[in-house]
Amino acid sequence: MALFSRLFRRSTSSHFIAIDIGSDAAVRSLLFDEREGDCHVLKKQTAELPDRERDTDLIPAIIEYLRRLLFQYLKETGRVPAQTLIGLGSRFTFNEISTARRVRGEPMSSIPAEELESLIEEFLEGHRERIVGGERYALVHVMPFRITVDGYQIQGIEHASRGRTLEVELLTTYALGSYWEELWRLRAVLGGLTVKFISNQAAVAGAVAKLLGVHDALIVKIGAHITEVALLKDGTIRFAGQLAMGGADVTRAIAMVLNVPFADAERVKRQWGETVLPARSTELVTAAIERAVAKWLEELVNLLKTDESVMLPERVYLLGGGAKLSAIEHLLGTAPWASDLTFLETVSVERLEAEAIASHVFKKNSS
Repeated sequence: MALFSRLFRRSTSSHFIAIDIGSDAAVRSLLFDEREGDCHVLKKQTAELPDRERDTDLIPAIIEYLRRLLFQYLKETGRVPAQTLIGLGSRFTFNEISTARRVRGEPMSSIPAEELESLIEEFLEGHRERIVGGERYALVHVMPFRITVDGYQIQGIEHASRGRTLEVELLTTYALGSYWEELWRLRAVLGGLTVKFISNQAAVAGAVAKLLGVHDALIVKIGAHITEVALLKDGTIRFAGQLAMGGADVTRAIAMVLNVPFADAERVKRQWGETVLPARSTELVTAAIERAVAKWLEELVNLLKTDESVMLPERVYLLGGGAKLSAIEHLLGTAPWASDLTFLETVSVERLEAEAIASHVFKKNSS
């Protein structure tokens, strides 16, 4: 029996821990309790780690905080969590859509499940690592989402499935090698706990499709430095990308017009609409926010245009800390930004909460 299982008790209810490491070095965590299929949030925490001169200098601080956080939850609950889920979506990771492809020598023979499995394994063996900008990145999560035979999509390998060309589209997540090695060591230290790493984009897309029953949507997760984008079509991810902009760009714009430190500008941004500033300051901040958000929106459109097949659906879902700024939701809902990406006259914009996403993922993995 594992060490943690001996130290802490099990019970009829299940505890789950969800952790999101943001692009602003903020670590957000949720402690869930599940009873009879219903998830309830017991505790929410957010810790903002101190800035470092280099991004990679944050890695030891992130790992140490995760270790302390998990031991804190163990001490407070007195039991082993059924699962700990760590979302990968910080500045040290990126996602892309890849295709595993095989031309079959005997197209008239049925396709066994083992052949599909071997195709994915073959893909994994050839894509364990990537070199990007001179840095080594490791493949850390793969989500198959679409299978085609001779160009026709199938729901799964059936006995009658036959064809020459077998393809599997996958959402692949890569993490900076040094970052992933430290996360893996942390997992070894917490050997008695069930720790799972998952792509934030995969988790959100799955929740939107299953929890909300929406099969076509644009999902935009706005962090401080990174905006992650996923296009959901027919219930599968058809486009994934990242934008090196986020809430911190708005903060810098405020800091510039007010001539104040970044931390003070961040407080102004977070309290915007709830506090009263002098009339001139209000005018300057309003204009700065509008310019920064408009620039972010322009870059978002440019990112989507990199794939000529992208057609914007009628629903846009926002989440992440940056999405709390009302100016973003307002501009997306009113500006004619979508005209080059869709024939629709209107696009609905809605903000999602992290609790709903995390609880859905836990239910899916525990069922």
